[in-house]
Amino acid sequence: MEPLRPVVLERLIRYHRYLSELTARSSLHAITSAQLGAALDIDPTQVRKDFGAMGLTGISRVGYEVCEVCRAIRVVFAFDHPHSAILVGTGRLGSALLHCPVFARFGLRIVAAFDNDPARIGTEIAGFQVRSARTMRAFVQKHHIPLAILTIPEAASQRVTDRLVAAGVKVIWSFAPTRLTAPGGVLIRHEHFSLSLAHIAYHLNPYPASTT
Repeated sequence: MEPLRPVVLERLIRYHRYLSELTARSSLHAITSAQLGAALDIDPTQVRKDFGAMGLTGISRVGYEVCEVCRAIRVVFAFDHPHSAILVGTGRLGSALLHCPVFARFGLRIVAAFDNDPARIGTEIAGFQVRSARTMRAFVQKHHIPLAILTIPEAASQRVTDRLVAAGVKVIWSFAPTRLTAPGGVLIRHEHFSLSLAHIAYHLNPYPASTT
């Protein structure tokens, strides 16, 4: 299967979430592209194209087997093949992520947490004993960790990113309020709260600026 574009991957996640929630509430066995498209406001033709990209073909007048669709999407994202991750920064956001039970459903398993604050090192959060950031590189190399989650201040984020890349990390999921850079072959996923808040503020604005 050829690599899928980000916009397709986003739709696949929407399909998976909707179908998972739907089957949890009912005994639905099949769904048509028209039904799924109507529920998610996606053109049915696009739904069929997305499913075709995964090698799925529907049955005339029946549609697609829901379990088969969910299975195919899980294969695309390798949800059933967990990847180990470390979390760097155990402040309020980092602690909240360590307590989050959702990651396992998406094949992500946090195995260690790091911090450089002496007051946090050695403490326990959600069953994790916080380790010193000084031991981070050795841990990543020893356990071949492919993913790091950053919830650290802006000032330290690029420096920590460089250390992680040097240690062999291939994906960085950053919540730091800045744009990070890394060599080719390393994926950085930025989560910008400021951008999300800006979108929210815009939609709440009763006097939007004229576009003319």
